[in-house]
Amino acid sequence: MTRLARIIRHVPDARASADFYARAFGLTEKLALGEDYIAMETGETVLGFARQGFFERETGLHLPSSHGESAQEIAFEVPDVAAAHARAMREGCAEVLAPVDKPWGQTLSYVRDLDGALVQLGSPIGALAAPLYLDDLAPGQVFRAGPVTVTAPEIMDYAARYDPQPFHTDPVAAAEHPLFRGLAASGWHTAALTMRMVVRAIGHLAGGIVGAGGELQWPRPVRPGDELRVEIEMLEVTPSRSRPDRGSAVVRITTLNQAGEAVQVFTPRMVVPRRPS
Repeated sequence: MTRLARIIRHVPDARASADFYARAFGLTEKLALGEDYIAMETGETVLGFARQGFFERETGLHLPSSHGESAQEIAFEVPDVAAAHARAMREGCAEVLAPVDKPWGQTLSYVRDLDGALVQLGSPIGALAAPLYLDDLAPGQVFRAGPVTVTAPEIMDYAARYDPQPFHTDPVAAAEHPLFRGLAASGWHTAALTMRMVVRAIGHLAGGIVGAGGELQWPRPVRPGDELRVEIEMLEVTPSRSRPDRGSAVVRITTLNQAGEAVQVFTPRMVVPRRPS
């Protein structure tokens, strides 16, 4: 089978571009031919930067300048798209698309590098991601997903079906409520939105996300226009003594709004299979 070995970008300054990718995307250098060609370690496929003129000198052919916006795309798979996107922006990338969850279970963002190349940052595609077993989990691991935006019509529609109380269904009545002082999402609506993001973040757990009870808190209401995201932290990972094929993981699932405030904290125990021997 033919294997894609490398992608080479022809740029004005190979060293500057390689150093930029090291800072912005966390790549490490694999090979350097002086200042003419630098290859970066990216797994199976190498990403290389060749100084303009190097190709012409070695082949006698001419390449047009690649500086400026390019229709080509470089795609990186990363465990945390939001963190990778923020790092790229800090290092001077131009934002094309902020992180967004896609219907097929992947989180994507797009930036342009200092030479104008379009760079995709994407999480593993849910159905294609390698399954996670109990053996792959450890306390301190964090998984993230989101954001999702909550709208007033969604809040009222959900509440009308599942939690028909005036402070969830009627903006006027909600404004007069002594506690909410405005339209607020049902806690069960928040839980449902959270679950969708949890599936995007750890839906590739072997056996699925199977809960065995836990503590649920809603520290503050969710309002129309809020952007929610989740952080899932592994707290405990315990193999079963009586069932060697499985174990349990205690996680803290924190749902945060755009201000970084917790709107839901759920601490369940999950049943997770062990890797088959």
